[in-house]
Amino acid sequence: MNALLLATAYLALISPIKAPVTVHVDAKNGDSITGEHTFRVTVDAQNLVTQVEFYYNDDLRDKATSTPYKFTVDTLNESDGPAKLKFKAYTSEGETGEATVSVTIDNGLGQGADVHIKKGQTALEDGKWDVAINEGRIAIKIDDKSNAARLIVARAYMHKSAFDKAQKFAEDVTASDPNNPAALDILSVINLQKAFTTFNRGSGDRNDTLKEIGDAMKAAVESRKKALDIVVDSMPAPTDQTLIPYVDAAIRAGRYSLAINYLTPAFLKDNRRNDIANRLAYAQIRLGKYSDAVQTLVQLKKYGTLDVYAQALNGVLFAEAGDVKASDDSIREAILSDADNPIVSTSQAYIALKFVRARVVGMDSIGLNYDDLTGKDTPGKIEARNTLSQILRQLAKDRGEKSEVNYYICALNNKLENYDAARQSFEKAVLTEPANYDAFIEQANKSITISMRGKLAKDETTFLYENARVMFNAALAGRPSSAAALTGLSLVESFEDKSDSAVKWGEAAVAAEVDYAPGYIALSCAYTLASANQTNQAYVIRQAGLKLDTNSERQENELKARAAEALAQKFARQANDALIKGQKLDKKIQGSELTKAKYAWRYFNVGGRVPVLPMP
Repeated sequence: MNALLLATAYLALISPIKAPVTVHVDAKNGDSITGEHTFRVTVDAQNLVTQVEFYYNDDLRDKATSTPYKFTVDTLNESDGPAKLKFKAYTSEGETGEATVSVTIDNGLGQGADVHIKKGQTALEDGKWDVAINEGRIAIKIDDKSNAARLIVARAYMHKSAFDKAQKFAEDVTASDPNNPAALDILSVINLQKAFTTFNRGSGDRNDTLKEIGDAMKAAVESRKKALDIVVDSMPAPTDQTLIPYVDAAIRAGRYSLAINYLTPAFLKDNRRNDIANRLAYAQIRLGKYSDAVQTLVQLKKYGTLDVYAQALNGVLFAEAGDVKASDDSIREAILSDADNPIVSTSQAYIALKFVRARVVGMDSIGLNYDDLTGKDTPGKIEARNTLSQILRQLAKDRGEKSEVNYYICALNNKLENYDAARQSFEKAVLTEPANYDAFIEQANKSITISMRGKLAKDETTFLYENARVMFNAALAGRPSSAAALTGLSLVESFEDKSDSAVKWGEAAVAAEVDYAPGYIALSCAYTLASANQTNQAYVIRQAGLKLDTNSERQENELKARAAEALAQKFARQANDALIKGQKLDKKIQGSELTKAKYAWRYFNVGGRVPVLPMP
């Protein structure tokens, strides 16, 4: 045999045999693909696979060195039509294998943007987020100025918790239409989600984290408030036919006076209409005009009938007036009318929380109970906890999507010191309605509650106060005239001995709502603190005067001390006047010592609670 042939045969015998490499891809010839499409590749090989390459029409697009082998092509960046896809695998021994698939890119660009927008909206309704994203992006490819398409993509990404992508598309909308309510609402929810994600992450410097959370919350509430205002401002003056939708939009925006201005003449025209009377009484209650709300319901009862909503409102108003029997009778009627109505459960929750009554029905008096339900058990405490727990279970059972229901679940859990559960319900409450400023006030008061329990380190107490400020300021973003939020800020400043800012916020509180008793109590506390500080200042000035050399210097120093004393006396008079005003507005606190921050806040936390009820 020829020597060359023998050598070749010998080398063939001793050389390793190349093992087969088989590449599988989850696609087949003739497939039609659209949008972002991900191909999944598996490789069968005896030796270690070192790399898999992806070619699009012979162009190397991507490579992967470890499983899972996934390759994504964004077809919106390609031309519609046929495309050849090749996936090639390599092993450590130099073996190769490949799979080639011929597909068709078909994004339906010729169908027009409207077709894809409709498909995207349907996909959103069906919860098919990826489909919605795909259809929205195709519509944008066809019409890069389509805000409807951008909103579809933003909503779908938001539901997938891809907040950065959702924010990008929502901001694209506001860049061309700054007053787009839908985009503002999306940005509001995104900011809240980011805030809660930051809170739950809990990493890094907590003061920086708190600032980040506060900024996100404030931005969220401001976006939602702006969106609600835009809806109202875009509506023409109401007619008889459009009155209800108009005032509902005004109430949702917190513009209660505007709603009252249109509802009052309509109710005078026909005081038998429950739909008008209920909305009017609701708006009056939200403004703290309880006596006006009582008269509205009196007129309705005189000339018409009280439905379940009016009965529940009556229960709340009678409780505020201290009329136990009338309150219980109204709540009982509401329960008999429709026990499952959210207005019934929230009204009961409000009465039980504010007055901490052991039994909502059957007690002899309604008074402010400052018992925090902790410490040594007594029969009253046990029964009160049982009552609040029973209402909590009922609310949790019928949670639904109402922000107000989640608000009460949060408040009840806070009262029972179930703080983790309370936080979860708080998040649900404000994600449902970011402008629910009462929910932020509730969480602020929770922080102060914790600060007053046990002996905390100073930096821990300071952090809790700052957290309360963040929440009160978020509430003010939703309602700048919130007397409760302003009162809370005044009391936080008093806790930290900052009399100037305590007075500033207290005066703002009583200016915002002249009939809000806790505002005057907080202001009285602030003035008392300012008086004490000026008295101390006078003492310091006189002590410094003892070291002066000349009579003229000592006389000048004495004048400064007397000026401080005069200012202290002025603040003391103002503190007394504010206290008297508050006690006149709420007779339940007459004779109580409320000029110190601790006691003033205990009253605010209970007596400052206002009815948070579902809209009619």
